[in-house]
Amino acid sequence: MPGPDPDGIALGHDYPRRLSVLVYRSDASILYGGGNMRHRNARAEAILKRLARGWLCQWCNDPVPIYRRADARYCCEGCRKRAARARNAVRPAEPAAGGK
Repeated sequence: MPGPDPDGIALGHDYPRRLSVLVYRSDASILYGGGNMRHRNARAEAILKRLARGWLCQWCNDPVPIYRRADARYCCEGCRKRAARARNAVRPAEPAAGGK
């Protein structure tokens, strides 16, 4: 499944003072059926809620870029992998089923 359109959503012009998200729809996406505008609006609303709460990477505490998925927890693939390795290192290895 492809990721969200990176140019479909942008921060508003008055970003530092007031949170706003701009939603774009290109002519090509209209002509070739490039997604549902309701989905893009819902994604923009979810991103706006996350930005209001402080949308930070759970591994490095950097801001998560808005071109990531609206439910993203990490700013990049590397942070996601480092967090997974740290979780797996803490969790003890389970013995194989049926083995001695």
